[in-house]
Amino acid sequence: MKNDRKKFLEAPEQASAYKKMTDAVRAGLASGEQQMEQLTAEQVKQLKSRYSHFQDSFDGEYLTNSTLVIDKLHTPKGWYHYMLNLKHTIRDVALSIAAHDGAGVMSLDSVLFGPVTKLSGNENYMHVSQVYHNARTVWVKTDSGSVFSLIPQPNQYDAAGKCEAEAYDGYSCRQGPGFIEYLTERDGLKMSLRIFVPLSLPCEIWTISITNTTDKKRSVQVYPEINFGLDSHPSHYFVGMAVSEVTFDGTHNAIIAKNLDIKNSFPRWGAFVSARKPDSFDSCADTYYKFGASIMYPPSVFDESLSNTEAKQPLKGMIGAFQYKVDLGAGKTFSTHCAVSAVNPAKDVNRQVSDVYSFLTDEQIEKELKDVRAAWQSVINTYLVDTPCEPMNRTFNIWGKYQSILCSRFNSPYDVGTRDMFQYLLANCMFEPGYVRLFVPFMLSYQYRDGRIPRQICKFSSLHDLRNFMDCQLWAPDLMEMYIRETGDMALLDKKVGFLENDNVTLSEKGAVSIYDHLVLAVRSAYEGNIGEHGLCKLGYGGWNDALDGLRGNRSESVWLSQLLVYAARKMAVLAQLKKDNKTIEYMNLLIKNISSAINKSGWDTEGYYIFGYDNDGQKVGASVNDEGQKHLNENAWAFISDVIPQQRFEPVISAMDELQTPFGHRLLKPYSKKSSVHVGRIADQAQGHFENGAVYQHGVLFWAAALLKAGYVDQAYESFRRISDDNRLPDISTNPPIYHSNYTAVPNNADYGKEPYYPFTGSHSWRMRFMAEMIGIVPHHSGMKIDPRVPSVWREAVQNGERILSARKVSHRAEHKNIVIELEVYRDDALKGASKVSVDGKFVTAGHDGITIPYNDHVFVNSGTTAKIVKVAVYL
Repeated sequence: MKNDRKKFLEAPEQASAYKKMTDAVRAGLASGEQQMEQLTAEQVKQLKSRYSHFQDSFDGEYLTNSTLVIDKLHTPKGWYHYMLNLKHTIRDVALSIAAHDGAGVMSLDSVLFGPVTKLSGNENYMHVSQVYHNARTVWVKTDSGSVFSLIPQPNQYDAAGKCEAEAYDGYSCRQGPGFIEYLTERDGLKMSLRIFVPLSLPCEIWTISITNTTDKKRSVQVYPEINFGLDSHPSHYFVGMAVSEVTFDGTHNAIIAKNLDIKNSFPRWGAFVSARKPDSFDSCADTYYKFGASIMYPPSVFDESLSNTEAKQPLKGMIGAFQYKVDLGAGKTFSTHCAVSAVNPAKDVNRQVSDVYSFLTDEQIEKELKDVRAAWQSVINTYLVDTPCEPMNRTFNIWGKYQSILCSRFNSPYDVGTRDMFQYLLANCMFEPGYVRLFVPFMLSYQYRDGRIPRQICKFSSLHDLRNFMDCQLWAPDLMEMYIRETGDMALLDKKVGFLENDNVTLSEKGAVSIYDHLVLAVRSAYEGNIGEHGLCKLGYGGWNDALDGLRGNRSESVWLSQLLVYAARKMAVLAQLKKDNKTIEYMNLLIKNISSAINKSGWDTEGYYIFGYDNDGQKVGASVNDEGQKHLNENAWAFISDVIPQQRFEPVISAMDELQTPFGHRLLKPYSKKSSVHVGRIADQAQGHFENGAVYQHGVLFWAAALLKAGYVDQAYESFRRISDDNRLPDISTNPPIYHSNYTAVPNNADYGKEPYYPFTGSHSWRMRFMAEMIGIVPHHSGMKIDPRVPSVWREAVQNGERILSARKVSHRAEHKNIVIELEVYRDDALKGASKVSVDGKFVTAGHDGITIPYNDHVFVNSGTTAKIVKVAVYL
């Protein structure tokens, strides 16, 4: 489709053609077809690239870097990018969010409770939903007196209904690992704004550049602007005006915004620092924005200069704005740097501001950006794959690792969710185990002496979320077992860690025990004194599905929680074997036997699947006898994952779950209607097909994919995974950018069929990365490196006999390995007729039905040199 208009704006006929295609998709979905059935391959390609494309880098066959270039201004919604300090620390992490239109915020440690610039909107999901306020803007005023934003706004119209973006001659937004850059053109000016977060300083760095592309001298004024958001925590009865004031530090060109509330449990100030001496500044929203119900442009930018006001108790809040008056010769460029920084008022403020100001030189900034890119590249290079599925390669190699790190640093929605973090860190074990080693002791220091742990913990106050979710502590053994498989770091199990006392405030080192003992306590807490009349775990406040909160009570029981307990006990038994702790091995084996028996007896529905459990009156939930919500996905997935299900039940369960299948994967459950809310809780108040009430929850789909893969159903497992992958996403349907994955997809029963409302913070993402790693088949075990690729038929059929199906390169993190890289290649060999053969460094070895395991003390892992040694493994299938 030809577009003679500016490339970042669609012509009406072009938009009409895209609408026709998306309407065909929606009609197909409504009639039960797969998402892309109504489209040709060329149409699918056009829709996937409608708003953006990738700029990729390769090392041989491996995709090693990728930048999303957003070509169109009018995306389905704000396409946000996320940046942070890539460092191994628990506190003082700068977090920056920036959309393709400039919207977003910067925070310290917690997006919700540590904002430095203004946040607004849906607070629970602030950082994953659409937040619109001018938290960061660069205004440009030309010599004609006209004013416009450096970044065009997609929905800013004049009185005649004309979109102001049409006045621009160019626009694109580049989102890459660790940075975002806006490139725009208007009125003979070529402009750019680049933002990144450095490795250490708690700030975001801006570089503003404006080039005069005309053959005449121009006089231009530039106004970078932010809105400070330094609210107190907790915020009850907080009146920001009364404790807000600003000082201007002329030595360091810094606007320093202060929150003087002595009761603020997370005290922080903010600074807006300019490399260049501004011609004027403002810090008071009252004088800068003035007053009015609707303000498009700050009135002050039309004045000769800003007011140079140091705000004192401003009604409208504290802002930061600089004015630069610039004369630009023909072809000349103006460039400067700014920083938005958090400031710790308990430390030397002048020194902190000075450090930021000193950073703002061309040389230092370019060096730091190079270091940031190198740090991300180091993470990316730890594990690379090349498969027939390009979207999977991009996710696993680059954006999956990026999203995993975001999840483990951005704390959502309150502060640090314990069940969330224990799952987030599963993926990090594969490419940054050092961060896992840092965070596990911190998390377990909030465990009670009875083994439980709060639902969410607050890093900077004692306002923890004390709801009694019994699954939170049970995720810890899985994380530690995976960490030790990846690293061999048994010493971490012996590290002594204290407890959170029953006052919910005191972190005590008295009676500190090893992390290993903390893990044993975690399992015991969900077993001893927590078993109901059907032999299943009592639900407590809730299981994995928080929205079924009407079921909590002293007698309600959960099949899924019981399955998770068995799973955690199996992981604990493995760790006990490594510790040669026979007493704990016996305890865990007895637990596994008893709870597995109860699950298969009391948790089984005669229609051939596992139920949710029992309510406080002893009635079945998620069973065929119920009027609504008769089938739940998680309980049936976890029957496989926990190794509870007998083999004769495999097929009945898989068949039963077919009813939950959609073009976007299995939905979480058969939905509830409003009439069930008194019984099951708030889940029935949610729109059907949204959130937990029958949406395609990516957690549930990835649990199901993991279950099928574990049971040997490789093709079904891959298809389940593929349906929630970027291979099966169209931006006009999902509304999300192709670099991040969501927590859920809306499905039938509502008008948003196929929409992904939020991104990218979800514990499911670690299960996505884990699933892909299991498919590729380089899997560290405690005794050796297991090689067992699980190749779906569609991959095998994508190549000819004798050709390579996939390759992978994994850096070993094992303590006993020195610079060891495992390189795997998998080939199609029809002559084997379903069997397989494996060679290691050119020598063939006997392979079983589940691959081979190379002992860690094998000579192939010995490296006496200083450079990396590549252990080459070839598998023929």
